[in-house]
Amino acid sequence: MKTFFRLPLLFAALMVCFASCEKNDTESDTTGGTASNTIERLIYCHVDNSESHQTLTTESEWEAMLDHICDWAHDGSEVTFYNMNQATPTTSDMKQSQSSDSKEDRTITTASREEMKKWMKRMEKEGLTVRVTYDNASGTWRGEAYATAPAVNTSGILPGTWHFSCMVVSQYDADGQLLSRDRFDPDDDGGSMRYTFHSDGTLLLAIVGMGGVEVTDNGTWSLSSDGVLSSQLLPNGIDWNVSWITPGTMILSRNDLGTADGDYCYQLLFESVTDAG
Repeated sequence: MKTFFRLPLLFAALMVCFASCEKNDTESDTTGGTASNTIERLIYCHVDNSESHQTLTTESEWEAMLDHICDWAHDGSEVTFYNMNQATPTTSDMKQSQSSDSKEDRTITTASREEMKKWMKRMEKEGLTVRVTYDNASGTWRGEAYATAPAVNTSGILPGTWHFSCMVVSQYDADGQLLSRDRFDPDDDGGSMRYTFHSDGTLLLAIVGMGGVEVTDNGTWSLSSDGVLSSQLLPNGIDWNVSWITPGTMILSRNDLGTADGDYCYQLLFESVTDAG
């Protein structure tokens, strides 16, 4: 598997402190075959003002979760969810999710519960965030899916200090089959990484390694009108989709398609620490 953790050169020495790469969910098959372990979904869910996350290990649990989402929406709640452990999208799904042409089917209005569930499954498979409501007057569910959160939402929540909790890297073959899923946790070796986003567009990255050795670097960040977050201090690429953001949690994602090793999906998980102003 290709090296997937890249940071500015200032931090190369400290990466020794973060050398372990924990294998989670699936392992690469050394014979070149597809990993056979059950794929888990880590669903982040926001219902009105309450956020939670749940690991689902079977398709029946996923079906039950979709029913709960429909029930919550039917009872008057706005429900949003995102899968931190993406399923196995095909290459065409991954490419389509980055294409403007795919936005035509990113909304749905239907009186059919089953049609709503099928649509949610398709949007989750494409790695999108899904928002669901129910209109009692018309008796219809309404859904909206997006690759990046609306910029106005992100800009109102992002300024502050965020603890970089982990990075999940999923590798797919040309047919969209999951080859491996790797998880990098800075805290596992006694270190930590924190990003402080200031409202003036400046950014501070602080890395603490084992033994309390700390280095910092200053940079900038920007947010496009499409909600794409950009900074040279972010690992493995400058531009990231803000797939999920609440006052407590932020998940960034990006796809790297057509490499010599296959297709990759990167996901970064952050937890809010303080407001920075």
